[in-house]
Amino acid sequence: MNSDLKTDESESADDSNCVKSLLTGTLLLLVISAAIGLTINTLRPGNKIDLSRDYFPSRASSLEPGQRVLQENGTSNPEEGDLSSQGNEVSSGDGNSDESIETVPDDGMQRLSFEDVRDHFETGEAEFESSGESIVVFVDARVKDQYEDGHIPGSVWLYHYESESLIDDLKPQLEMAFFVIVYCNGGDCEDSLHLASDLGSLYGLPPENIYVYEGGFNEWKEMQMPITVGTEVR
Repeated sequence: MNSDLKTDESESADDSNCVKSLLTGTLLLLVISAAIGLTINTLRPGNKIDLSRDYFPSRASSLEPGQRVLQENGTSNPEEGDLSSQGNEVSSGDGNSDESIETVPDDGMQRLSFEDVRDHFETGEAEFESSGESIVVFVDARVKDQYEDGHIPGSVWLYHYESESLIDDLKPQLEMAFFVIVYCNGGDCEDSLHLASDLGSLYGLPPENIYVYEGGFNEWKEMQMPITVGTEVR
């Protein structure tokens, strides 16, 4: 009986010693690893870890000063005045918070103002008069009746919803141009945007050569620019 008790006590002592040895070894390994890591980090010439830096800042500290003010005032919701997170508006710069300027839509389309279009038109017409060719081509995306009633001189007719049957005859000329300027009536008319997208995605024209004149034919007329009537291009 006494022999059995002594055996149990001996086994218990052995187990305790094993646990202590394991813990001691683990702790020693951690200390050695930390020492090696700190030594390497100190000797590294660049990109070393800055031990004084807070790599996990709180959300409040990561905000810009203006955003922190909005959050502290309970107006962190973009609809309540944080224009920096809305993406489609910017401040007008005059200090009046209720005025804003809408940015250009991020749809990949290159848009031209009237002044840009006028400059390209004058350059293209001068080039055509001197050589019979032009690197500028205007594309009218409206229905044929509207095209014949009046269009920008030099424009080819390519109605958006019939473009598949018309593109083959026009593609060589479009491929030669460095400026393919697509327009419709302007305003709410989006045929020019749709056709410009198709010219790049469906018909293989370089997207960097395709432009949209959003002011369209209505703006062109309002600015009293030249107009060609009928089926003739010029």
